[in-house]
Amino acid sequence: MCLAVPGKVAELKDGGKIAVIDYGSEKREANNEFLRAKPGEWVLVQFRIAVEKVSEKEAKESLKAWGDVQPES
Repeated sequence: MCLAVPGKVAELKDGGKIAVIDYGSEKREANNEFLRAKPGEWVLVQFRIAVEKVSEKEAKESLKAWGDVQPES
């Protein structure tokens, strides 16, 4: 099973084929040909491919859950 952290599309490159995804602490590029997400939309990325759009509410709930996870010591 793969888990994905939601990110927000910050900008598009190459005619929209590449999306720059903002994860807050870093930005990464993902193939956007399948999803065609637009700037401002929240997405999930798997293997550098934007695969699913999520609502802002879902994204923020997921990010909160990720932040609540504490690594075991």
